[in-house]
Amino acid sequence: MRAPLLICCRTITLVSLTGAVMALAQTPEATPTYRVGLKSVAIPPPSSDLPETGSDYRVLLELMAPNQNRLIAAFLIPDELKALTTSKTSTSFTRYALAETSRRGEFATMTPELFKQVTDSMGQQFGATMNSTLKDQEDEANRKLKVYNASAPKVTLDQPYMLGKLFSKPNASGFGMIMQGTANGNSKRMAVGVSIVRVQERVLYLYLFNSSDDEESIRWIRAATENWVNAVLKANQ
Repeated sequence: MRAPLLICCRTITLVSLTGAVMALAQTPEATPTYRVGLKSVAIPPPSSDLPETGSDYRVLLELMAPNQNRLIAAFLIPDELKALTTSKTSTSFTRYALAETSRRGEFATMTPELFKQVTDSMGQQFGATMNSTLKDQEDEANRKLKVYNASAPKVTLDQPYMLGKLFSKPNASGFGMIMQGTANGNSKRMAVGVSIVRVQERVLYLYLFNSSDDEESIRWIRAATENWVNAVLKANQ
């Protein structure tokens, strides 16, 4: 499936985001639910330092989702969300997470058998698909940035380094990679965890980003990606 693989643009796109509003959304204490294909799906934050932005400011991150996906929830470090919503200059995030669903398949019933086929195919084609669609992702990222900011610098994406499959469960699979891109002469590398999760017969795509690619960051991505998936599965039991 191509939808969960179109993530290269998120690595550098955030470098060029600017905001214009002046206040932060409040984060509810209870695990929030989001509507996905006529279902109310619970999505807890991936870590204690990444609360969900709230609906008022989530719209600022909609350009991070590829055209065929719909952004459900976005999780940012509070100080970095504040910078996004108040700064008139470019904003770069050190750690963040996105939850999405496929527009085309949002209302489809995902059986265990079909989900296994999807995750098996994703695992086999993950690296090859990322490489083959890199130019398309780069073009899409630049088109979206121009809509948001006509003077945004061009984004150039490098080939990702695949970390392979991080884990596999009956209702979830996770994969990892190192992404790199350049905008306005500034390069940025990020460790990325990508998960496909089946909850309430619907499919979620979860993306977790960490702006460092050192050994500790990669260990964090491996652990935090699986922990987030486990929390989502438990919240929807």
